[in-house]
Amino acid sequence: MSAPRGTPPSDWPGLEMVDMTRLTDEIFYGWLAHETNPTFWHWCAALADVPADRTVTGPWVAAGTGAHTLVAREPLHLEPSLLWKCCGLHGFVRGGVWIPA
Repeated sequence: MSAPRGTPPSDWPGLEMVDMTRLTDEIFYGWLAHETNPTFWHWCAALADVPADRTVTGPWVAAGTGAHTLVAREPLHLEPSLLWKCCGLHGFVRGGVWIPA
């Protein structure tokens, strides 16, 4: 199952998300009903050429933030930074804006 770049997964059974928000062309976040913190989706360039049948979500990589501190929901401020090990994308979300680290 693969999702197009402009549409990160958000309606999988058990992972239905609301208020999907675009931070950048490659980073979105949304809210699961049972979680206080958002879940992030990143379009990983390192996975862009991997055949869809060899990935779970195509180039979309999820990141839970349960261990992070939600400083503010609106505008979103989360501490500490987020790091995707798949490609090394690293940055902060402060004032509802992605700030590369």
